[in-house]
Amino acid sequence: MKLFRDYGYKGEIGIGVTDVHVDKIESPELVRDRILYAAKALGDPSKIYVNPDCGLRTRSRTIAFEKIKSEVKGAELARQKLS
Repeated sequence: MKLFRDYGYKGEIGIGVTDVHVDKIESPELVRDRILYAAKALGDPSKIYVNPDCGLRTRSRTIAFEKIKSEVKGAELARQKLS
């Protein structure tokens, strides 16, 4: 991510914050920490979009929904920390 800042990247980026290859649900705090890391590396949190690291198609609906809920809560926690 540091390269984006070093080379003056001005666009937006979607960061993968959950692993779609496992059923383990990442905690909102882990998601928050990944978002904050990316925000620091990129230098502009408004340019970051939170995504799973790929599609959740290989997970059950229940697991996919829980992972997305964790992403939402983690993003809320990151916003609180950044404001």
